[in-house]
Amino acid sequence: MSKNDLDDEIQKCCKTFLNNFKGVVFYGVPHSGATENLSKYFNWKCQQINSFNKDFSQPCFSRNLKPFNQQMESLSKEFRNAVHEDLNIYEFGEGLPVDENLGILVPYVSATRLSNNNNYKIEDANHLTICKPLNKDHPSYYLLLRCLRICMQKNIELPPLPCHEVALINKAKDINILLQKESIVGLVGMGGIGKTTLCRKFYHLFHNQYEKSSFLEDVNSKDNINDVIKQLLHDLCGQRLGKDENLNKEHLDKITQCMILKKVLVVVDNVGKAECLRSLPILIDKATKNPASKSKVLVNCRNWQLLKSHVSEDGKVVMKSLEEEQARELFMFHAFHNANHVPTKKFNDTCMKIIKACGGLPLSLKVLGSFLCNNKELEIWEDALNTLKNGQSLTGGDDNEELWNVLRISYDHLDEQHKNMFLDIACFLGGLKINTICRAWNGDYSSPKLGLQNLQDRFLIEQGEGGILHIHDQLRDMGQNIAMKLPFMNRFVWKSNQSNDFLQKDEVVILLFQSYNFISNSYDFF
Repeated sequence: MSKNDLDDEIQKCCKTFLNNFKGVVFYGVPHSGATENLSKYFNWKCQQINSFNKDFSQPCFSRNLKPFNQQMESLSKEFRNAVHEDLNIYEFGEGLPVDENLGILVPYVSATRLSNNNNYKIEDANHLTICKPLNKDHPSYYLLLRCLRICMQKNIELPPLPCHEVALINKAKDINILLQKESIVGLVGMGGIGKTTLCRKFYHLFHNQYEKSSFLEDVNSKDNINDVIKQLLHDLCGQRLGKDENLNKEHLDKITQCMILKKVLVVVDNVGKAECLRSLPILIDKATKNPASKSKVLVNCRNWQLLKSHVSEDGKVVMKSLEEEQARELFMFHAFHNANHVPTKKFNDTCMKIIKACGGLPLSLKVLGSFLCNNKELEIWEDALNTLKNGQSLTGGDDNEELWNVLRISYDHLDEQHKNMFLDIACFLGGLKINTICRAWNGDYSSPKLGLQNLQDRFLIEQGEGGILHIHDQLRDMGQNIAMKLPFMNRFVWKSNQSNDFLQKDEVVILLFQSYNFISNSYDFF
């Protein structure tokens, strides 16, 4: 190849590489200004080698560290300039000295953090052992796994999975076996029992067995069911409609034909209204009931009565709560960052009582375990247990209050600012990007990103692909229920029909109309 052709080929390869470059994990972060500790370390190593080899001479770079640091700082600066918002960066800093006499090789204060603080973790390891997680239950292993999952999800557009899974694979396989016999399967069970998580796991495992697939997330929360059908049109037919474009019969026929002529998988998550199913006849009646169709549909719902006219009794799957050992594993992971953790004797009885009180519901085990995490005072654990006892027991019924009694414990222990941030997200801001949310608050809260991280650490919200914040539908409903019971002048208004009540009051009030649409339309460029 000529030089020009070679240069063009290299540029082409570089572009391809960069387009597929999804994330970076630094074990032992880049540094600036760690000269003194580096000098100590190199001198110590030289002395060690010197004791065995008298002819060894000290390498020149150990005597000339300042230029080395300048080069590192320059490299870090260039890297920061090249970083874009879709690039995932995770960093692990060493928290232990290489040798007791040397101190930490790259101390926290001099580490050049290239990610945001949420993705920077100090590890219980030194510079030589930092890239070797102790076992699969070690937090650094899960952080790395999370990074890999997020990067892969961006590439193949899969819904997110929890950082620790319990009893999901076998349940997903059972659903797959049932779908070989039935064209549509309905997964039912109370809120917080893990229906959405199981549907996501099923989609991860089996979507590649189909020619086309679509995961319709949290259909119940969508204001307009047409937006759901537009997503289906895009996923199955590759046609994207704008916000202002209307669906027509041609679009619906296109989806139906795709599902009849091709082998398609559609997962419909959290159908909570009868009108959702009435508005999706292309899925239920035309496509899946056509003898020529090999397409399959999985629907999850809290109420079997909504599904029974579309799903046969043979296609019904009742989601059961976790067994005691499974519940213990999930709780221990979130409370102690170790699924196999064995609590001390004084904690064990309280632990088991809390796990039993959670009724095997994954959401309650995750949220309550995360709230108690790092709390080493037995009194706090006993207070949480007493709070549970004072509420209704979790019997597996349909009453949302049963689950909210558990979830509210974590909410009640937030400070006032973080409570308000949570309610903002539950009522208005769920599904938006972090930057958009912070812009919407416009300085109302101090350190909003730290506040959001606190809510994430307690699993009251979750950060998904592209920095978008998600909130579990039960947590969202609980937050909206709390907001509705606030004193009149502090009450949130997030639905247009609620504003009528305010307008009829002889009070001075400020209303926030259509806040979600206003924010999403105003900050589309984020």
